[in-house]
Amino acid sequence: MSSATAKSRSLPREISARLNSLRGQLTRWLLVEGTSHWLASIIGILVIDMGLDRLFKMDFAQRLIMLGVMVLFAAVYLFYRVIRPLANRPGDDALLYEVEAKHRELNESLLSGAQLARQSNVEELGTSRELTDATIQQSIEHARSIEFGTTLNQPRYRHNLLLLAIGFVLLGALIVSVNQTQFFGTWFNRNILLQNDQWPQGTYLEIVGADGGVLVLPRGTDHRQLVEVRQDSQVVDVDVTLEIDSPSGKTVHPMKPTGRQDGREHLFVLHNVATEFRLRASGGDDVTEWVEVKLVEPPSVTQLELESILPAYTGLAPIILPGAGPHAVLNGSQLKVRASFNKPLNMAALRLGEREFVMSAVGGSGDAMQYEILLPTDGDRLAGGQYEFVLADQTGLSATRPSKFTIKTREDSSPKVRAELLGISGLVVPRARIPVSYSVNDEFGLSNISLDCNWKNSDEDATQNETKSYEKMIRQFEDPENIVRSDENVDVLDLEGLKLKPGASFMLSVVAKDNRPGQPNLARSSEFLLRIVTEQELRDDMLRREIEQRKAFQQAYEAQMELAAELRAVAGMRPNGQTPEQFKAMREERLITIGRDQKAIGTSINAVANRFEEFLVEAKNNRLDEDEQALAGGQTIEQRFDGGIIQPIRRLDADLIALASRSLDNCRRLVDDPQELLTAVTDTGQVHAQIMAEMKRILDAMVDSENFQEVVNKLLEIKRNEMQIKTEMDKRNKNEDDIFDDDK
Repeated sequence: MSSATAKSRSLPREISARLNSLRGQLTRWLLVEGTSHWLASIIGILVIDMGLDRLFKMDFAQRLIMLGVMVLFAAVYLFYRVIRPLANRPGDDALLYEVEAKHRELNESLLSGAQLARQSNVEELGTSRELTDATIQQSIEHARSIEFGTTLNQPRYRHNLLLLAIGFVLLGALIVSVNQTQFFGTWFNRNILLQNDQWPQGTYLEIVGADGGVLVLPRGTDHRQLVEVRQDSQVVDVDVTLEIDSPSGKTVHPMKPTGRQDGREHLFVLHNVATEFRLRASGGDDVTEWVEVKLVEPPSVTQLELESILPAYTGLAPIILPGAGPHAVLNGSQLKVRASFNKPLNMAALRLGEREFVMSAVGGSGDAMQYEILLPTDGDRLAGGQYEFVLADQTGLSATRPSKFTIKTREDSSPKVRAELLGISGLVVPRARIPVSYSVNDEFGLSNISLDCNWKNSDEDATQNETKSYEKMIRQFEDPENIVRSDENVDVLDLEGLKLKPGASFMLSVVAKDNRPGQPNLARSSEFLLRIVTEQELRDDMLRREIEQRKAFQQAYEAQMELAAELRAVAGMRPNGQTPEQFKAMREERLITIGRDQKAIGTSINAVANRFEEFLVEAKNNRLDEDEQALAGGQTIEQRFDGGIIQPIRRLDADLIALASRSLDNCRRLVDDPQELLTAVTDTGQVHAQIMAEMKRILDAMVDSENFQEVVNKLLEIKRNEMQIKTEMDKRNKNEDDIFDDDK
């Protein structure tokens, strides 16, 4: 630019002025041509965009791309069509050349004059000064005689000027139409302002739940997507489809009418929504904008803590209840619920039926992820049932999968009582001692344990024939600091002080109470029914049972004899017609049977010993041994039973019968060697002989004991008869003395 300006200064003033005028005309010419074409192109593109959007109803992304293309095209075309031509200013020589080309008659005189005018020393070029000045003057004359503006294409300029005017008129009309007409206004809002206005149409669809082009759904759940035909639609009965654009591709699904909203509502169920996608609905002549589906985690319980705070009387620490139950909670307890969640919440509550209990944030924070509550009680009772969490996060999204736990209330159960009478049969004498073995357990604590007795004396006097009761306290637990939950022991009930009479029915049970305040639970063991009899009746009954056991032992003795004979038969010769293999198998099978029978004999005689031990304890509990000691001197029932029967049976079972069982096992192992088998059978037979000798001695002791017991029973009966006669005589003598006293 600076070089060109320096040269122009050397031109003659007349030529320079005419060139400057031409340059200005050229600038206007270029500006009009570039602007008219640029404006015409822009209007054309806008019309194309308007037609495409109206015809195809472009979505937001397509409209955004189209707007970007239009803006880019307008900027590029403006640069190449207007700015760039204006920036390339032609020089003086170029303009003079164009003028010479337009006016051929000048014969390049303007160019020659301009070039000579720039030379400061023409003499050095071999040209005279006079000729040079004449040439320059001639060029000036020619410049004055022509119009430089005719060099430009004037018809084209006027055409471009008209095109520009039309463009401005159309642009103004477009602006007015945007403000005044619905069609152009809709286009402007949709394609320039990128709003979601819709073209005038017969059907308008609306995706229910979308806000600002975004639909927020909880992750991992089934979603019922609704699309409604708006009320301002003229065509309502249309088929609606839902287009889904997911990472796996695009799919189109037909929607089903729900039958609601006068048939305007349509439904499609999205199953297990796990990834984000976008969707749009189409139906009739409407296609909605794409709606972005954003997934959020619904609020849910990540950790649940249930703490049962038991009543004070239980003395137990709070219990942690694992999982959602159902859990059985003791009445009178309180339940503390603490839950952790996967995200901060605005609200957490528990719902039970129609009732709702609001939980408190741990720490009092407004965005807490942990809440707790101490559930209220009605009186001292906790409401049982299924509790459900009601949750809402900071966006208002609620839980999609309900979290629940179940509480069942239960009463404090009664204690568990087991009892057993030791050494007592169904018959007892009035002065018996009854050992009662008991075991009592309660879940939370015991208050007391007692014996409950009831009886009715069979008396000829009806006024005395009434039921009587007696309670004996065994143990009391009154220390609240030392709660006892179980107790087992043996307690002895002495009947002598109850003044029972033979013939009475005596009922006995163990009773336990727990430590529940107010109304303690009471539990009773199974009831024992005893009949009060005379000593003579009990002795006769015991003698009968003793004889039964002696007969049982006699049967065991006979079985032992048969077993010994069977063993001797096994050691005999092989019968004719039987192979060695068959004979061997028969021997082995019979030896196994003999061994099993030998152990059975030991079991049976051991049971007899147990029964005699029970007889001995029963006799002592009923104090029968006291009378026998006074009557029989040094020979007692304990000596007869324990020394003569029980201990010998125990030794017999532990020593000889066990040895016989081992010997029989040895015989079975030697069945392949006849000679060794014969020796083993002989040795076993000797053991059997010892067993039978000992069993015979025990049987004799049993018979002696029975005979002795019969003699003792007779003597005691005679003694009681003597005492009875003496009592009658004393009573009769007393009555006679009373008669004589009255006569005096």
